[in-house]
Amino acid sequence: MKKIKIPLNKNTIGKDEREALLQVFDSGYMTMGKITKKFESAFAKYVGSKHAIYVNSGSSANLLAFSAIQDNDKLIKPKINKKFISQGDEIIVPAVSWSTSIWPICQIGATPVFVDSEPTTLQMKIDSVKKAISKKTKGICVVHVLGNAGYIKEIKKICNDKNLWLIEDTCESLGVKKHNKFLGTFGDLGTYSFYFSHHITTVEGGMIVTNNDYLANKIRSLRSHGWTRDMTNVEKYKKYFKNFDPRFLFVNVGYNLRSTDLNAAIGLVQLKKLKKFNKRRTEIGYTWNEAFKDLKKDALILPMEITKHTDPSWFGFPILCKSKKIRDQLGSHLEKNGIETRPIICGNMVKQPGIKNIKHRVAGKLLGADKIMNLGIFWGSSPDMTKSEVNYVTKIVKNFFN
Repeated sequence: MKKIKIPLNKNTIGKDEREALLQVFDSGYMTMGKITKKFESAFAKYVGSKHAIYVNSGSSANLLAFSAIQDNDKLIKPKINKKFISQGDEIIVPAVSWSTSIWPICQIGATPVFVDSEPTTLQMKIDSVKKAISKKTKGICVVHVLGNAGYIKEIKKICNDKNLWLIEDTCESLGVKKHNKFLGTFGDLGTYSFYFSHHITTVEGGMIVTNNDYLANKIRSLRSHGWTRDMTNVEKYKKYFKNFDPRFLFVNVGYNLRSTDLNAAIGLVQLKKLKKFNKRRTEIGYTWNEAFKDLKKDALILPMEITKHTDPSWFGFPILCKSKKIRDQLGSHLEKNGIETRPIICGNMVKQPGIKNIKHRVAGKLLGADKIMNLGIFWGSSPDMTKSEVNYVTKIVKNFFN
């Protein structure tokens, strides 16, 4: 069999994106401007959110989402019936997650509380979430893993009952629906990533969505140095600070996490392709699910189980093997045959050495997270994969197990 190179993701940027870039170049205005606002409006309309704020990465999106609910606004007291995050408050997060789902919690002075995840679905366990809640709990961060959906309806009910913040890290599940509603729009804040290998790309980039006017304006300010220039409620501040040029009025301790109109131009084109991209990813995922269902049960735990009422879109194709030895051998076999692989996210984040540097709490045993870390592997399911490439991966995997 002829060896074929199968990367984790293929380049989906084509002629239309290049033309959009040239138009921005020719306009003479390339930093954050009209095209960025156009992309934000189009994205908000697509997912069904009131506000969308474009930033330079999904990691920055997470940082700004958590920073928005930090109790540090001394000028405006919003009418929000939730307690803003103070030093020492706790936010529950799955152990199977990405590093920048965790670090922003620490960066606002809160404590991440790690809960277990299901090996079958890769999503955080509801029972573990319920048991992790303490008097210090102020929020829950759901991480929708690899194009599947977490148990968002159940977690939203917990948050409503306990008056907790709900943040959705949707960086790996853009365009996925649960109960016919887009992920990222169930909570107070949702975040997305447009990294090169994600469902759509702006090369680098991210988005935060919310229906809350105050949170949206605070994020706009935090994104750009802490100034009021991009806020829709700037008149409130101008009234109190008349001696300052409103273009250079700083009211928050902000960052510079802006992207550019160049990146946004790519995003506008890619957004129009998202439905087609996700349809193809889903076709590939179900093809492999069907192909591998009869493989040796003593060697392979069946691929990721899709949670109920979910319209998935495989970010990559994950499987769990019956032992670490088999997983490692499979990984070597795939790589040898040109199929790029990687672990499932970061595995169990609690086992990462950087966690020793932060204050955190582990709620219960993380047996599922350990299983995912030790037995899990995934490869790409790029929407540009041809039928012959999909069949090639199928044959290579089956050859290993047979």
